[in-house]
Amino acid sequence: MIARRPFLLAASAALFTAPLAAAIPPGRRLVFRVLRNDAEIGTHSLAFTPLGEVVQVEIAIDLAVRLLGIPVYRYTHRNRERWAGDRLLAIDSETDRNGTPYRVRAQADGEGISVEGSESGRYVAPEDAASTSYWHARFLRTRKIDTQGGRLLTTRIEDLGEETVPVGTASAPARRFRVSGDLTLDIWYDRAGTWSGLLFAGEDGSAIRYVRT
Repeated sequence: MIARRPFLLAASAALFTAPLAAAIPPGRRLVFRVLRNDAEIGTHSLAFTPLGEVVQVEIAIDLAVRLLGIPVYRYTHRNRERWAGDRLLAIDSETDRNGTPYRVRAQADGEGISVEGSESGRYVAPEDAASTSYWHARFLRTRKIDTQGGRLLTTRIEDLGEETVPVGTASAPARRFRVSGDLTLDIWYDRAGTWSGLLFAGEDGSAIRYVRT
């Protein structure tokens, strides 16, 4: 059993103050295998491109659940984000969730982050809001813009301590956090603040797990 710990222990607090650039892995790419009840259903990848003081992040999710070899559920997501320092500058995403389209546009301005989403409509998010692209541990400390439909999410966080998680053919230490509220999942970050794993329940109650390659 994992002992529950207060959120901002010294070990985890360092993750939220480290520069976001430290969370970009060597090779500037993150790739996860996505498993549903231990059966692989697709991939989730992130590619990072430095543009001067700005970092552009290209996110691609491709999932398909098959029954007797026939696809019964498909999910595709494409998202381009821009970040400067620890501030989200822009989101440009399109999603197809089993035939239903979603879209989000967001742009930082003088008032905060102007968002227009297919589920949220138009509103202004706080200037320190993060996105649900998850790639850095500062995602945990603030409100979050849902990159599928645009809703502004409020969450609670529990620090569950350090564990060992699979990374490619080896394993590595990572800190586990439980997110609840408008978003429900367990997420892992390594000591540099890089996203290292994810676990949540699918719509049908299945266990969806991300394994970093």
